[in-house]
Amino acid sequence: MDAASRVLSYAGWAFLPGNLYYRITISAGTPHPQPGSERHARHRRRIHVAVISSYLLYTIYEEYHSLRVAPDFYQILGVLPTSDERTIKSRFRRLATVFHPDKARQNGLGSTAEDGAKADEFFVLLKLAQDTLLDPVKRFAYDRFGAGVVVRPEGPSKTLSMATYFYEGLYALAPQYLVGFLLMVLLNTFWFSAWGRYWRFYTFFALLTLELTLLTHPNATFMPGAYLPAMLSNLLGLDRFYLLPFQMLSLARSASMSMNVFISQLAPPEASLQAGRSKGRGGGEGLSVQAQKQLTQIVQLAQAQDAESAKLLGMDMLPFRGDVDRVGRLRRGMKERLRREEAGQAPEVQQAIAAAKQGRQQGRNEQQ
Repeated sequence: MDAASRVLSYAGWAFLPGNLYYRITISAGTPHPQPGSERHARHRRRIHVAVISSYLLYTIYEEYHSLRVAPDFYQILGVLPTSDERTIKSRFRRLATVFHPDKARQNGLGSTAEDGAKADEFFVLLKLAQDTLLDPVKRFAYDRFGAGVVVRPEGPSKTLSMATYFYEGLYALAPQYLVGFLLMVLLNTFWFSAWGRYWRFYTFFALLTLELTLLTHPNATFMPGAYLPAMLSNLLGLDRFYLLPFQMLSLARSASMSMNVFISQLAPPEASLQAGRSKGRGGGEGLSVQAQKQLTQIVQLAQAQDAESAKLLGMDMLPFRGDVDRVGRLRRGMKERLRREEAGQAPEVQQAIAAAKQGRQQGRNEQQ
């Protein structure tokens, strides 16, 4: 996609959704809601949800399309994941009669040097596909991890066990999930709002569970035609449709990342505002708008109460204003009273007072 197409695409995403929404929901001649009104905010929210939902579906479809365009070993040989060894060998021999370098040059497919190099590369790919699908161990590894796990630096002669392929694939995936989990924790702590946090982690662990399930299941290839009647499967074009485990996992990873972005974009404005305030305070949970209003009212009431108390104290001190002698005696008397109250609160004094009261009560009882 060139620069002009990108600009037109972004412009379309920016302006077309709103115009399309109002063209569908508002009859001709009816004025559009004014910016800043409650109706405009509600419509803007609906358009925003529609846009991010469409972009989520588009991202998933784009990943699916790229998977279907890139041929796998089964498509190269023209066989199905359920094909047996005899069918694979037969298809390879039939293709080799056409695409073998010598046959290709005889048929005019490799007339130029560039065409000859392409024919040689394609025949090498055919040979690799046949060798991989005929070997049960390599076939198991290819179905789950793709071509990268069977194309090895030491060459095709190196034979490995199924467990070796499996653990190598796990060792390659473990750092990705570890870094992804740490990144998700950091983003949910310092950047994303608390809204949707459960679904972000749910999506992450659902992807991890799906990955482990597909890697360990013996028959993990998805073939919907196997669950439908033959006539219906042929009618829908599902008789040769399949998704290998590594293709499903690639699609699931793309959907998981898009889902995290979708959840973050879907957060209500109040949640986004709270996240911004939390970042401004250096983290922490944000308060709801209603709680913030109640806190503001409490602060205002406390300030009014403080002002009223200061006013009452000033009225009590009004008779002593301007008389230094009386103010001095009042100050000394207040200090003396405070000292007496403080002394009366001491534990020793409290015990002495209690003992005196008890002795007095006993004396009265004896007199009676």
